[in-house]
Amino acid sequence: AWLAALAGPALAETIHLKGGERIKGHIIGITADTITVESEKGYGVLQIPRKDVLLVEYEDESRDPSRTIGFGYQHRSAPVTGNGSAAAYAVDAISMKYWLDSTDSIDVQPGFFSTINDGSKQLEIFSLDLRYAHVFKRQAELDLYYGGKIGYLKVTDKTTTETVDDSGFGVGAFLGVEIFFATLPNLGISSEIGIETQQVGKRTTTNISTSSFPAFSVRYYF
Repeated sequence: AWLAALAGPALAETIHLKGGERIKGHIIGITADTITVESEKGYGVLQIPRKDVLLVEYEDESRDPSRTIGFGYQHRSAPVTGNGSAAAYAVDAISMKYWLDSTDSIDVQPGFFSTINDGSKQLEIFSLDLRYAHVFKRQAELDLYYGGKIGYLKVTDKTTTETVDDSGFGVGAFLGVEIFFATLPNLGISSEIGIETQQVGKRTTTNISTSSFPAFSVRYYF
């Protein structure tokens, strides 16, 4: 029993059942029908029908995403000028986020957008961003974080009075929240606000993300 206690996992979840009972332990598996939990009171491994579960409560600091990697998508809105041209360049991107430890992560985001009108390329954007984020507050299923980014841009833009066909860079800072779900603990949905400065050729723009809509992302972690 002593060896088992040393080898046992950190028990941090409380499962509230619809009948009023509570089971405290460590969730080791979730399927469409059941939640498998290792009880901390010596009842062993229990399989609980999900239809009987009211909610799952996580203790603070219980989640540790260290060395996991998440794949997903990030939507980054760009403000436009009065005539509909892009005031700053932003494209939806693929997100590959890696947790260095329980609070720090890096995220590589390649993005691409192209539009053609009557066989002529009007706007094409390729971006590659490297982001760093630090979780400064973890509360149950919520991560509050801040971070910074640096990115490369390649733009062909014929929607403006002066055609842009050049490469450049962007730097920025952001503040965000990522939400996880008890029944889908590997799925994270986040929203961010921030500020970014871009320079492409002779054109420099500064954009506060709330001027259009905060960035939004969804990732699944392995």
